[in-house]
Amino acid sequence: MDRLTDEKIISDVKENNELVTVISEYVNLKQRGKTFMGLCPFHSEKTPSFTVSREKQLFHCFGCGAGGDVLTFVMRMENLTFGPALRFLAERAGIPLPEVQLSPNMQKRKAERERLYQLNAFAADYYRKVLWGTKTGEKAAAYLKTRGISRAAAEKFRLGYAPPQWAALVGLFRKKGIALGEAEKAGLVCGGGEGFYDRFRDRLLFPITNARGQIVGFGGRLLGDGQPKYLNSPETAVFQKGDSLYGLFQAREGIRRRERVIVMEGYMDVIQAHQQGLDEVVASLGTALTTEQVKLLKRYTDQVYIAYDADAAGEAATIRGLDLLAAAGVNVRVVRLPSGEDPDSLLKKEGVEAFQRFVDESVDLFTFKLAYILEQEEIATPDGKARAVQRVFPILSQVKNQIMREAYLKQTATAVGVSEATIYDEWRIYSYNSRKNKQRLDIKNNQRHTNDITYQQQPGILPAEKNLLQLERQLLRGCLQEKDFFTRIKQALKEIKFSAPLYTELLHQLVEWDVSGEWPPPATAFPPETRALYIELLTENTMNPLPVDVEGCLKRLEQHQIAEEIRRLQREVAVSLDLQASAPTPALDLQNKLALLNRLHKKLREDFPTFSGLR
Repeated sequence: MDRLTDEKIISDVKENNELVTVISEYVNLKQRGKTFMGLCPFHSEKTPSFTVSREKQLFHCFGCGAGGDVLTFVMRMENLTFGPALRFLAERAGIPLPEVQLSPNMQKRKAERERLYQLNAFAADYYRKVLWGTKTGEKAAAYLKTRGISRAAAEKFRLGYAPPQWAALVGLFRKKGIALGEAEKAGLVCGGGEGFYDRFRDRLLFPITNARGQIVGFGGRLLGDGQPKYLNSPETAVFQKGDSLYGLFQAREGIRRRERVIVMEGYMDVIQAHQQGLDEVVASLGTALTTEQVKLLKRYTDQVYIAYDADAAGEAATIRGLDLLAAAGVNVRVVRLPSGEDPDSLLKKEGVEAFQRFVDESVDLFTFKLAYILEQEEIATPDGKARAVQRVFPILSQVKNQIMREAYLKQTATAVGVSEATIYDEWRIYSYNSRKNKQRLDIKNNQRHTNDITYQQQPGILPAEKNLLQLERQLLRGCLQEKDFFTRIKQALKEIKFSAPLYTELLHQLVEWDVSGEWPPPATAFPPETRALYIELLTENTMNPLPVDVEGCLKRLEQHQIAEEIRRLQREVAVSLDLQASAPTPALDLQNKLALLNRLHKKLREDFPTFSGLR
C-alpha cells in the first residue's frame, strides 16, 4: 500500500471505532460536560484523572501522561503493536483490510496457526456435545454436580468430556476428511505410521484459551482409574503452558472493573470462583508463575493476589514466581488459606464472603516470606533466632524504600523476639559485609561503580534522570507545536544530544520529514517504534495547548550537558594524574583536558550563575 492508501484505511478504521464507545468497554466512564472521566487503566489511582474527549477523539491521563487516539488506546490495553491493533479495530468494525504481503515462510506459519485454532475449536465443540448430549457424558456431568459446578458455569468455560474409546475423535476427523497429521500437530491425537489414537480419553476437558478467546490447548482430568490424573496438551505452535493463564479471557472485564486479579492454582478453583461471583480470578496452570505469565498479568493490573492452597504456597517454585511479580513492579499480596483447604473447597464450604475475608486479610510479600521462614526455624532457641534473622536479611536488601525497610526491621524484631536495637546492629553488619563483597566482585570483574546502562533497562529511574527525560519530552512537544519552534530546536540540538534513544530517533525522523510543508507530520509518516510516542505528544499538545518554554528548556538542557562534560573530564583527569604521578611535567593530552575543564567551568559560571548542581 502507498502512504495515501494507508492513511485512508487508518482514517476509516478510526472513524468506525468511536473512542468513547471503545474505551467504555474497558473503563467505567462518567460524562462531565463535554468530556468523559474515569480511573486510568494504565496506572493505579483513586481519583479519576483519565479524560476522554468525544469531540477530539483523544484520551489523556493527567496522572501518568498516557494519551492518544483509539489506536493508541488499543495498543496499550491489548499489548499490541500498530499493525495488529489496526486489524483488531478493523475486525471490530467489520472493515476488511488488504492482506499484508508476507513471506512464504510467514504465510505458512500463519496458516498453520489458524488451522490449529480451527481444529481446537472443532474438538471443543465435539467434547461439549459428548458431555451434555450423550449417555457417555452422564458420568462427567455427574462428576461436575458432585464438585458443585453448575451447567451455566461449565458452559461459560466450554467444558467437555473425552469418551473412553481410543479412537472416538480420530474417527470423527476421518469422517470429516480432516488430516490426522494436522490433528497431531494440534496435540489432539497421537500416533503415526502404526495408527492414530485420541490423546484425551475418559477425561473431563478444560479448554485453555488465549486472551482473545481462541482455544490454544486443553487440560484433562481423568475420571477413571490410571495415571496421570491431569494431562495437558503438548506444546504446539499456539500453546506453550508457561505463556497461558487459565480463565483470563473470562476474567478480563472483572480484572479491569475490580482493579486486581486473584491467581489460583487449578481449573476447578477458577470455575468455582466465577460461579460465586469472583470474576477476576485466573489460574497459573501450576504454582510456578513464569516470566511470560507475569507480563500477561501486568497488562491488566498491578495488583495481584495469590491464593494457592497452604502446601503449594510454600514451595520454592511458588516463591520464585512471587519474586518475578515483585521484580516487575507488581504489588503482590498472598492470601493465606486454612491448612488443608484450597479456594474451591473453601468457597463450597463457607461461601464467597468467607473467602473474601481471607483476601482482605492477605499479607504483603515480605510478611509472607517472614512467616514462611519462622515456620521452618526453631525461634525458641538462640541459634534458631540467629538463623531466621540471617535468612530475612537478603530479602530486606531487595527493599529499596528505606521507610518500608525500617518497618520490616521492626516487624522482624517483634516476630523473632529480639530487641529492635539488636536487629539494627545486625543489619548494619550485614549491609557493610554485603557492600564489601560487592566491591571485591566489581574489582575482580574490572568494573567501576558507574551507571552505564540505558534508562529503559533500569528498574527505577533516579529523580535527576527523570527530570532530564521530562525536559527532553517537553522539547519534542515544542517541535510539534510550531514549525518555528522545531527549526530553533533542531539548530540548537546540533550541539546538544538527547539522552533517550527513542527521543533521538523521533527527532531524526522529524528532521527527515522537514522537506514537506505539512506540519506537524501525519502519524502514518512514522514507523511503529516511534508512532505511539508521537501520538502521545500530539495528544498532550491538544489537551494542554499552552506553548512550551522552548528557550528555557534548551538552556536547562545545555546546562545539564556542560555539567555532564565537566564530570566526564574530571574522571579522566583523575585517572591521568594517577598514571603520571612520577612524570616531571604533565603530558600534552592532560594539559589540553585541564584547559578544557577551565573553559567549561568558566562558561558554566558565566552562562548559569545560579547553578549549584555540580558536585
